[in-house]
Amino acid sequence: MENKRTEHKKTYSRPQLTVFGSVRNLTGGSLGTAGDGGVMNMLMSDPRAKENVQRVGTHPAGFGLYLFDYKPQFREQHGSDRQFGVMADEVEAIVPAAVSRDASGYARVDYAQLGIVQA
Repeated sequence: MENKRTEHKKTYSRPQLTVFGSVRNLTGGSLGTAGDGGVMNMLMSDPRAKENVQRVGTHPAGFGLYLFDYKPQFREQHGSDRQFGVMADEVEAIVPAAVSRDASGYARVDYAQLGIVQA
C-alpha cells in the first residue's frame, strides 16, 4: 500500500476590522524626528498606561487593534481623547523590533514598522 500524505492548506481569512475612522487618523503620542529626518511614530502602547480598552479589529499580522483611553496620569502627554492603537505586548510577540522601552520602562511601538502611518 502506498503511504499518502495529506497536505492541509490554511485558507486565507481576511482580517476583520470594525470601522472606526481610519488608521491614518491616529492621534496622541509623542512624535519626534529621527536623525535621518524621518518621523518616528513611537507611541505609548503599554497596556499599563491604558483603560477602557475595547478591541475593534485585528491587524493582518495578527495583533489586536483597539480603542482606549489613557489613564489620567498619561493624558496630558499622550492625549485625553479616545485613542486608536495597539498593545505593545501583543506586537512584541509578533514584531519585536517595533517595540522599545522608554526611560520609565513603559513600552512604545514604532507604528511605521507595522505599516500604520499617521496622516
